[in-house]
Amino acid sequence: MKILLLTVFLFLHGCGGISMLSQSNVQDLYDKEYLAQINIIKDDYRLGRVDEALKKLLQIDDSSLNEVEKALRRNLIGVIYFSKANYEQSVFNFDLGLATSSQDRSLTSQLQLNLASSYYKLGFNDKAFEVAKQINSKYLSKAENIKAQKIILKLAEDSGDNKTVCVAILEVLSNLQDMSSVRNDPYFEKLTSYFFKMNDSDRLHLLEDYTEISPWAVGLMGYLEAEKQYYMGKKDKSKSLLSWVLSKFGDKREIADLVNNFSFRMDNYAKVNPNAIGLVLPLSGKNAEFGKRALKGIDTALSELNKSRSPDAPLVLHVRDSKESGVLGAERVKELIESQNVVAVIGGLFPKQASKEYIEAKKHGALFISLSPVYLPKERKDHLLLEIPGSIESQIHKIFSDSMLSHFGKKVAIMYPNSEMGEAYIEEFWRKSRQKDIQVTGVASFEVNQTDYREPVKSLLGLKFPRVRQEEFDLLTEIHSLEKTSSIRRIQTLRPNIDFDWIFIPAIPKEALQIIPSFNYFDAFNLNIIGGPSWRSNNLASESSKLGKLLFVGDSLGDEDSHFSEKFYQHNQSYPKLIEIRSFDALKIIGIILKDFSFTTRDELDVQLRMASSLSGLTGQWQMNEGIWIKQMATLLLDKGIITDVFTQKNGKDKPEQIKNAF
Repeated sequence: MKILLLTVFLFLHGCGGISMLSQSNVQDLYDKEYLAQINIIKDDYRLGRVDEALKKLLQIDDSSLNEVEKALRRNLIGVIYFSKANYEQSVFNFDLGLATSSQDRSLTSQLQLNLASSYYKLGFNDKAFEVAKQINSKYLSKAENIKAQKIILKLAEDSGDNKTVCVAILEVLSNLQDMSSVRNDPYFEKLTSYFFKMNDSDRLHLLEDYTEISPWAVGLMGYLEAEKQYYMGKKDKSKSLLSWVLSKFGDKREIADLVNNFSFRMDNYAKVNPNAIGLVLPLSGKNAEFGKRALKGIDTALSELNKSRSPDAPLVLHVRDSKESGVLGAERVKELIESQNVVAVIGGLFPKQASKEYIEAKKHGALFISLSPVYLPKERKDHLLLEIPGSIESQIHKIFSDSMLSHFGKKVAIMYPNSEMGEAYIEEFWRKSRQKDIQVTGVASFEVNQTDYREPVKSLLGLKFPRVRQEEFDLLTEIHSLEKTSSIRRIQTLRPNIDFDWIFIPAIPKEALQIIPSFNYFDAFNLNIIGGPSWRSNNLASESSKLGKLLFVGDSLGDEDSHFSEKFYQHNQSYPKLIEIRSFDALKIIGIILKDFSFTTRDELDVQLRMASSLSGLTGQWQMNEGIWIKQMATLLLDKGIITDVFTQKNGKDKPEQIKNAF
């Protein structure tokens, strides 16, 4: 079907004014009267008079035409036959056209593309591939070339020609002008797959020979190749490659940063003390209480871990105060890695600090366990980051999972805050929806700390611009005017236009308390509204009887949580809340890594983390997916102050969780 659509496009493009005719040196090849006659025929086609257009083309006497005019006529005849699914005739005419088209290279390239398409439709893939490889892309328009490369890509995949697949993908990616666009494009994942199927020599030649086609893609592939060589123990080869990437693509800041950061890691901080753990928390200032609560969870975990370790090699915590500053927190991370050679750093109690602290840890190649989500784009994260509450990517991964889509539907909407957090959510929401081919029917944003959310809600419900629905509005207004006097005040004349199956609202609880009633205000009841982990909230729980049933993605805490609560109480004479649970989990996971992994340098730990498939903790399990850790989250229902798991509750496997134990 894709090939058919491609060829129809090419025909329309060709019949709408062939680009080659406007090129210098080519215009003179065609007689003006002949071109006028061709334009009339193209008009016939555009107006749907296909048979008449073909009849006129067949009536033109070949003997009155020069070589390229004959080729042009045969190309148009072939395209019409292709549109009528008469592929044998299209092959015949494209072949004849190629016999006389050599003076016009643009026409030749178009004929080759059309001939390859025809062979493909006939199932002659070998012939199609042979012709397609002869196409000179520089004589096609950018759009035509992209479409031609997609045909070549498909044929090369079928024939097992990995190099041609890679070259075709580089052409497809050539329009992208930044690292984020390249990394998030589905073709880039395919490129990396086929690139690493090639042998070392072919990979290097590909990088050297095709730097101009798609500099961003080639620069990234060069960096990934350098990483691969480094983790195979070929450090000299890796350094040589990094130097080459920097010389070719050093003007591109993101690529230069990748290279410089990796080079820095290679040259420094390879030593690691497997008994030393860094901890960076706000221990002074207005949020000091939360830092001290996190310390209680970590201290409980430390006492448990050291019971199972040799008395001669206990785990030692090196604690630093971030003073609620992300900049100072990053300095503390650097200090712990450089002076104490800590195996990992636990930090990021609040998102604004988490991003800065993680970036510093990443620069030094250290494992960073974050106690809050890190609001950075996916491409800036890697396997050295583990977000205990579940990253934005983990949340979106869950809401776009097959189980969720089959249960709630595939038409989705999102309402997000205009903030750093909101930007991170919407970017990943769009990326995943494109990847999963999900229909996004509504998008709205709201300002942080506002008190009236009716405007963005109206936008999502199709009520913001009533003139778009003027006819319906007038009819309903007349009906309402004829109604008997009612004691109920009518808020909304138009009915809400709910064209989504569910809506994702990554808002904090105090915002959700105001946003959700706004939907009811406009007569949009019983919607599937899904929130994030923060909706495990006492505030939302206390109002849940008024708000109705609410859904959110988060941790499913079961019997193990109850066991931990008792341990915590014995240690602290109080029961843990969410901060204590997450901080306990952070150190527990580090303990599992130290127990299961064998390493003496940071590089060895890095390699083993890359190779690990999963990590388990108290609050859930993490799996490596697309180079980052994705937490396996649960879909939870908050109804009248009680939390249950949407899916396992149906099977009778889950016990209702009282919200009072959540924080």
